[in-house]
Amino acid sequence: MDKKTFRQTWWLCALQSLCFSQVKMMTIGTCVAMIPWLRKLYPEPDRFKEAMVRHQPFYNCTPETSYFIIGLCLAMEREYAADPVHFDPASISAIKAALMGPLSGVGDAIFWVAVRTIATSVAVSLAQTGNVLGPLVFILIFHGIGTPTRWYLLKYGYNLGGKFVETAYESGIIDMLTTAATSIGLIMVGAMCANFVGLTTIIVLAGAGTKTPTLLQGALDTIFPKLLPLIISLTTLMLVRKRVNAGWIIFGMVVLGIVGSYIAIW
Repeated sequence: MDKKTFRQTWWLCALQSLCFSQVKMMTIGTCVAMIPWLRKLYPEPDRFKEAMVRHQPFYNCTPETSYFIIGLCLAMEREYAADPVHFDPASISAIKAALMGPLSGVGDAIFWVAVRTIATSVAVSLAQTGNVLGPLVFILIFHGIGTPTRWYLLKYGYNLGGKFVETAYESGIIDMLTTAATSIGLIMVGAMCANFVGLTTIIVLAGAGTKTPTLLQGALDTIFPKLLPLIISLTTLMLVRKRVNAGWIIFGMVVLGIVGSYIAIW
């Protein structure tokens, strides 16, 4: 693949998220991203249409790690164009279906949990001090890591070709990456809940006799620090898993905050 076609494909891969639909998810954007290379491989209209149809089944993956899958598919299309008799084109669709799940787990844990959480933590800390650079810092951190990753994963996937799947699953690297990335993601989410979910109570425990009244929050911090933010976070997670509308969850938090402030419990 020449450099011009590679750059065109890389830029068009951004359409994966822009051409998103609830029916086929990232299918259309991914298919459009492959057009420059497919036109070079299949100048005949019939074979080009066949290739386009081949990439129409449902597809969804973390945008960053999806670049690797696209690179693999481009390389496999090259092999099929060179040897249409012995190469099975169904394996191209099979590769996409097999990899989009594991790489979504790895990609979501790394980019949408760990990297985004780190970027958000830094940006929110700046914004809380009134620094207007907070949003810019978020963009620089998130895309500063994601952009070169997308470039090299597309290139690596194309250079590696169809040999990747056999090697990766035999060595167990997919399972190891998924487990490690998920663990890191969970740690980052827990840290973010503790630092950025704020809820404290001002309830006073009445003292008996000469005992000095004690704040309930002080007792909770001694027994289980950040217990109230944890309860709020887990309650929100439970409601999301029960498919409660996010708008109602936010509205409920607002009402809870107003009522709690009115009756002086926080």
